[in-house]
Amino acid sequence: MKRRIKRMGALGVCCLLLAGLAACSPSPAAVTVNGRQADAAELAFYLEYNRLNLAADLAGEGGEYDQETTQIVKEQALEQIVAAEIVLGKCEEFGLKLTDDEKDQLKESKKELVESHGGKAGYLAYLKENAMADRVYDKFQTNALYYDKLYDYLVGPGGEYSFTDVELRQFFADNYAQIQYIRFSLTDMEGDPLDQAEGRRAMERAQQVMAQAQAPGADFTQLVESYNDDPYMSENAGGIVVTASQCAASPQFAEVFELEEGQIGGVFAGTDGYYVIKRLAVSAAYFDENQDAVLQEARDSAFNQLLNQWRDEAQVKTTGVFDKMNLSNLRDYVK
Repeated sequence: MKRRIKRMGALGVCCLLLAGLAACSPSPAAVTVNGRQADAAELAFYLEYNRLNLAADLAGEGGEYDQETTQIVKEQALEQIVAAEIVLGKCEEFGLKLTDDEKDQLKESKKELVESHGGKAGYLAYLKENAMADRVYDKFQTNALYYDKLYDYLVGPGGEYSFTDVELRQFFADNYAQIQYIRFSLTDMEGDPLDQAEGRRAMERAQQVMAQAQAPGADFTQLVESYNDDPYMSENAGGIVVTASQCAASPQFAEVFELEEGQIGGVFAGTDGYYVIKRLAVSAAYFDENQDAVLQEARDSAFNQLLNQWRDEAQVKTTGVFDKMNLSNLRDYVK
């Protein structure tokens, strides 16, 4: 997660981190996490941020969203708020505080942002456009630093969950695989979705090639060259290295680590097509040549596991304000 957090344009703030500080707020509480409160203005920004990540055509007439879409966005916002509150709470638990230099860094960053928008009025107009109150911006900025502090404290060099060489090599063995795949796209040359009949034919072709690939003596590389329609795989026909976290996030690769080395699996349905996949052995040289990247992946994995554990253990409550807020009225709460 560290260094990979999605950022929101010129705001330069961590869009996955939000936590209520001990300051007074003109906005009512919307979510409570282990006794810590996130108010309605904070929730409003998360709702807007996640709404913007949806396809624009999900909105109905008059910009209204159906109940299912609204529920998805609210669940995403709640998950992000919970994670952010947990981060700040753990920093307090471990005695992690910002240094004077870091506080000065925050002030200078905000000053530059205000100046870039022509002064206070322009800055506030920009925040309003993004459904963000001034104090919510300050909290985002602050908690981006707290996130890094907690990450370094736990999984950085010398941290409680740092990796020895033996542990790192074991992580590599358990979480890296090399694969070849043959994709049968579900879109046409213009990128438009295939119709139902064409989609069935794509599945039938995938099943036929799957049978060929599993036949004794089949040359999978040759089959990639003959049938695959994904340019990235065609450019790397000998195979690409993937991680367990990447596979977990991609439906077509979700079962890669259930395959034995040399085994072929499929037909797997992805968002963009049908896949036939062969798992290969990762060369020993890959670890030595990419050790820094492997270490970063291991740290990210360890930190994510801790966050997930703390999230499962957290006491989370939502208020009536949370229930009332939706994608149409959220800006009423930006105060």
